[in-house]
Amino acid sequence: MDDFIAFFKDRFTLQQRRWIVSGCAFFAGLIILTAFLKSAPGPEAYSLAEAAVNKWQETGDTVSYLEMKKALRKVPSLERKYNAVIAQKLFQKDRLADALNLAYSSIQQIEEEAPFHAAYGKTTLLIQQGSYQDALEKSVSLKEKMLKACDFQNQKAIGIYLYVHNLLRIACLQKELKNKPGEKAAWDELERFLGANATLAQTIFSRFRDKGLDLSHYIMERKKQL
Repeated sequence: MDDFIAFFKDRFTLQQRRWIVSGCAFFAGLIILTAFLKSAPGPEAYSLAEAAVNKWQETGDTVSYLEMKKALRKVPSLERKYNAVIAQKLFQKDRLADALNLAYSSIQQIEEEAPFHAAYGKTTLLIQQGSYQDALEKSVSLKEKMLKACDFQNQKAIGIYLYVHNLLRIACLQKELKNKPGEKAAWDELERFLGANATLAQTIFSRFRDKGLDLSHYIMERKKQL
């Protein structure tokens, strides 16, 4: 190798050596790119995977589920795209083990870029399993971490809507666990936060009204019962 390097330096000028190295790097990259493109799934694979997903959503049977999984494995990007949707349908069909595997996979994909949203998603899975106490502890922990990391004095702060929904979740979990003092404290905390953020409160209440729920009235009624 040393003899080759010496020959290379003696035979060519610095400028020529640079051109040779650049050319080799370009062609090596081209070979790798070509190999990648040849190995990438083609349009037919995408089409078959989409069709398999649609078929399973219509029938919901085991055979079409297995066919869909096989088709999606050939198209990883579509597999990632549909994981959450498939998990939700599996939850609805009481196929908890399959649903949890997919849901955890989807959460892990966003954990590095959106850790708070990933934590919220993991708690959703605990609620689906009926682990309300564990879910409450995780929700309270998330609230504390977000308070330390986020500037919620700014009504446009990243994560502020997630924070509100987590406060709401804490109150609902306290209700589920029949902890009346804890539930009242959670509703009070949510009201204080929304009271200090008028625009945010209006948006949140409007979203719930669109879903047929008057959140402000619901909170008031719940507090009367506590």
